[in-house]
Amino acid sequence: MRPDLFPGTKPPRAKPRVMMHFTDVGTGMGGELIATFECRKCGHESGWLICDNDTQVKRGEPCPKCNPDSPQEASDA
Repeated sequence: MRPDLFPGTKPPRAKPRVMMHFTDVGTGMGGELIATFECRKCGHESGWLICDNDTQVKRGEPCPKCNPDSPQEASDA
């Protein structure tokens, strides 16, 4: 193994986010895509959230209870 020429230059990796997975998906009154999410780690349920597309639903949402100090994404604002 080769020694590191520049020790201390790599920042520490961030902890992985705990994501909630969708439990139900549907269409709202205005035709928008809505989904409910549940965390498999702590059991937190989100209620109905408006989603932009199928990819956002499949990706999931970060759990607010398991990730209390993580900043909210810009799309959540």
